Amino acid sequence: MKDIYISGAPREIAMEDIYSSSPGPDRAPEQMPRKGKKRHKKKSRFRKFIKAVFIIFIVITVIISGAALVSGYTRSPLRHNEYISFSELNNNPLVTNILLIGTDEESGGAARSDSMILVSLDYVHGKIKLTSFLRDCLVEIPSKGKKMKLNAAFVYGGAQLLCDTIEYNFRVDIDHFVKVDFEMFTKMIDKLGGIDIEVTAAEAKFINRTTRHTITSGESVHLNGAQALVYARIRKLDSDYMRTFRQRKIITALIKKFTHSSPPETFRAVTSVLPLLETDLNPFEIAFTAYKGGFAALLFKIQQIRIPGDSMMTSGFVGSQWAEIPDMEKCRQALYDFIYTAYKE
Repeated sequence: MKDIYISGAPREIAMEDIYSSSPGPDRAPEQMPRKGKKRHKKKSRFRKFIKAVFIIFIVITVIISGAALVSGYTRSPLRHNEYISFSELNNNPLVTNILLIGTDEESGGAARSDSMILVSLDYVHGKIKLTSFLRDCLVEIPSKGKKMKLNAAFVYGGAQLLCDTIEYNFRVDIDHFVKVDFEMFTKMIDKLGGIDIEVTAAEAKFINRTTRHTITSGESVHLNGAQALVYARIRKLDSDYMRTFRQRKIITALIKKFTHSSPPETFRAVTSVLPLLETDLNPFEIAFTAYKGGFAALLFKIQQIRIPGDSMMTSGFVGSQWAEIPDMEKCRQALYDFIYTAYKE
């Protein structure tokens, strides 16, 4: 595993060359310094802009770092993958991959990784890319030496083994992980004042019939935290594929909501969920990642896929269990193309 620190290359700012041509017949030579003054003003404004951005970065870093220290969270190290060498993994220093692990403990018992979404901040192509991994995907659990469903890795070895398993099977480098319970999304969404997503008539009917919540259908339906949680937990309406799609919709809506929230709202939302997080990031890294992610959310396009896709797998019983059986070579190529190239939907 590796920590990635990204620094952009200095931008070249085109300046007019005031010495490239002599003054015209109607222009006095003593007028020339005025153009130089304009150039100086442009440089001064640019320096002030850079200084302002730097100050904002310091303030954000201090605030979020302090919030992390005061609020508290669970920090767990992410060790080097002992089952595969780093040279075998696809990676790029300008792409940060963070595995978001959503656990659902609503029924008690051992927590399983109900949701596994790789969030890729692609600074090469200016995109945020969300990759959902199907929990019923049949993969080799390297510590067990046999094939099992992907979400079983979390049961046997927590976030470390889950990251190792994804790297081992799909050949993609994971830089960091963040583990949350679905309760976190409820609190964060409420602190931000709710989210707006498209809800189909079938989804609204299912929720209204099977839960105590009542929602409407439409292209932009406002949901509070509890309603969004019910929406994310829909299981028996259609398929696991659609369930992961709904989860990505919620994350996308959250990212968009953050970009339109005031600093106090963002601060309250972050501090409310920090105690519920488990991650390998230290407080400064949390702040720095939030800072980079914030700029990415403002400027980058969001894309999403599912692994395995329909053309990358077959489905059937393996023993007594139903599983998705991936064509691993197709999955690896699709994942590489999506994360590390200028992917077009």
